[in-house]
Amino acid sequence: MDPAPETPLIILAVLVLVYLPPALVLAWVDGREHRLPNRWVGGLSVGVGSALLLVAMMRPELRDGLTTALVLALALGAGAILLALIAPPLLGMGDAKTLPVVVGMSAALGGDVLIAAGLAVAVVSGAAGAAVMAVTRRTGVRFAVGPILLAGPFLGLLGAPLVRGALGTG
Repeated sequence: MDPAPETPLIILAVLVLVYLPPALVLAWVDGREHRLPNRWVGGLSVGVGSALLLVAMMRPELRDGLTTALVLALALGAGAILLALIAPPLLGMGDAKTLPVVVGMSAALGGDVLIAAGLAVAVVSGAAGAAVMAVTRRTGVRFAVGPILLAGPFLGLLGAPLVRGALGTG
C-alpha cells in the first residue's frame, strides 16, 4: 500500500491563516443569529480563492488539484444555490452561498478530505437535527447548520484516513 498522501504545508497554511478566522466569525454569528452575513461569506470566499490562486502561481505542481477544487466548488455551489431557491426549507441561502468555499478548501486539501468532509457534515448535521427534534419534541425546528458546514475541511482532515482505508488507498 502507498503511504497516505502528504497535504502540502502551504495548503494547510491557507486553511489555518485565511479560512479559519472568518469561518470562526461566521460560525459564531450563525449560531447566535441563524444567518451567514454576505459580507463575511464574500470575504471568506475572496480570501481563500485569492490565497489558493497565489499558491497555484507559486507551486505549478499543485495547479491541477487546485483547478479541480475550483471546478467542484463552482459546480456544487451552483447546485446548492439552485436547491436553496427551489426548496428553501431544505437548505438556507446562507448555507448555499457558503458551500462553494467549504468545498473548494476541502478539495484543495485532497479528494479524500473532500469525501470525508461531505460525509462528516452530513452525519453531524443529521445528528444535530435529531438532537434538536428530541429536545424540542417537534419536527421542522430550524437550527444553525453553518457552524457544522464551516467545520467541514477540519472534519475532512480528521476523517481522511478512514476514507483512504475504505477506498484501499491508504
